[in-house]
Amino acid sequence: MTPYPSKARHAWTAAFRSVALGFCVFFLGVVLAAWLNFHNVHGALAFVDNFVAGIAAGLVVLLYERWRQSEIDKKLRTNLLMNHHIRNALQVISAVASGDLTEKPARVQEAVRRIEWALREVLPGEIVVTEADAPPNQETSKKDSAA
Repeated sequence: MTPYPSKARHAWTAAFRSVALGFCVFFLGVVLAAWLNFHNVHGALAFVDNFVAGIAAGLVVLLYERWRQSEIDKKLRTNLLMNHHIRNALQVISAVASGDLTEKPARVQEAVRRIEWALREVLPGEIVVTEADAPPNQETSKKDSAA
């Protein structure tokens, strides 16, 4: 049993698609070769047929690889944004833990809100954090403590 069964299924799906594409290219080549033989076409035209089939298969692979690379780039940009936002907020929490700040609870709450914002806005659809789950902001805390 794999620890991530969905990834195992994805690997089999990709392998199946690759094999299916290979069989399609093979089948089209066989059909076209039979058609060319039936019409008594040999030599240079048969070579051109093979050349065009190879270019078409190469273009399919090239387009797939470009799409795959753009998806990887998008995920890397998301990770970069998350790293930036989370590190900044964690620096505030670390400073509070070391005793460098005077308004400790408010600063920690604001840092937690920034982390939750990053999780909600930078990773849409991944983690759902509602406003009810978020700690109160600084203005609400000050109003509550003044009352």
